[in-house]
Amino acid sequence: MVILSGCAGLDTKPPQFKVNITNMKILESTLMEQRYQVDLRIMNRSNKALDIDGMSFDIELNGKDFASGVSNTQFKLEPLSETVVNVTVSSTIFGIIRQVNGFKKMKSGPFKYELSGTVYTSSSLFGISFLEQGEVDLN
Repeated sequence: MVILSGCAGLDTKPPQFKVNITNMKILESTLMEQRYQVDLRIMNRSNKALDIDGMSFDIELNGKDFASGVSNTQFKLEPLSETVVNVTVSSTIFGIIRQVNGFKKMKSGPFKYELSGTVYTSSSLFGISFLEQGEVDLN
């Protein structure tokens, strides 16, 4: 009971932040793996600074796994501010094949993406999860 009551006092509400993909370019490509540089804009919408220790994330395109990445870049995100972080992600040939097959089945409509992951901070025991979704109309 003492442990549970101690945990109840922890602030479990994560700071308000948003993560968006701002740019993506291919770095290298081999038969089995592709590596991309992805620029992520991280916005701190709270009035408290965040000491970022790193992050892990996954990118889905049209509901299919595409790429994954991690970053151990450390920085301080001031209150009500934003920064762009360059990270490297990897995809496999199987992720590319899934995307090509998905494009063949796609008749028309928007191209959907999802960016999900965890930002690790010095003040968060397990990290702070995020999920951003969007659509791009290719027509």
